[in-house]
Order: sequence, then structure tokens, then C-alpha cells
Amino acid sequence: MKRKAKTIIAGIVALAASQGAMADDIKVAVVGAMSGPVAQWGDMEFNGARQAIKDINAKGGIKGDKLVGVEYDDACDPKQAVAVANKIVNDGIQYVIGHLCSSSTQPASDIYEDEGILMISRGRLTRS
Repeated sequence: MKRKAKTIIAGIVALAASQGAMADDIKVAVVGAMSGPVAQWGDMEFNGARQAIKDINAKGGIKGDKLVGVEYDDACDPKQAVAVANKIVNDGIQYVIGHLCSSSTQPASDIYEDEGILMISRGRLTRS
């Protein structure tokens, strides 16, 4: 799981590094299940993301700017995922790792797409 999280973070790092002027901190939303029936999988996702962010920052961050992970719990619930996605929009975060479950990823991804927010999900999505 840590390897997947590092790969996802690396993608965000590459995109963030391509931006012109950047702030001192680059906020990255990490969204998954902290509660609910699959919280144990969420724990692994959050731990992997925390470690990847720590490793990147230990090497100087991105062009000297540090990554800051901002964690959100969607409990793999579609309604909660929409609320979380709207919170991320309101918080002004431009990069998202997650959501853990496809049931929450799909409705949240529609919001991110509309708002121009980059979302990287480690899961597979199927539109039915």
C-alpha cells in the first residue's frame, strides 16, 4: 500500500512542480474511510500517504515547498463523499488523493472535474 501511495503522490508532485509560482505549502487532500465498514483499508491509505508526504518533504519538498496532507473521511458513503468534495472545493485545495471506494469516488469525481481539481484514485472506476 505504501508503494501505491508513493506512486500517487509522485504524480501529484510532477503536476505541482510544473506549476509556475507556488505557495510555501502545497495542500493535498487525502480522502478515504476513517470510519465505516472498510476503515481498516482507509487506515492503510492514510498511513501510506502520510509516509510518502514525509519522505518527499524530507528530500526538500517540491522546489523547496512542502506538501501538507489534509485528511478527510468519506466513510465510503456517496452522500458523505459529495459533502467532503464540496469541503475540499471550499478549502481551496487543488489536488486530491482518493477516494477509497468506487461508490464514493464517482460522485466526488464529478465535482472535482467541474471545479478543475486534479484527483488521483488508486482504485478502478466503472460507470454503469
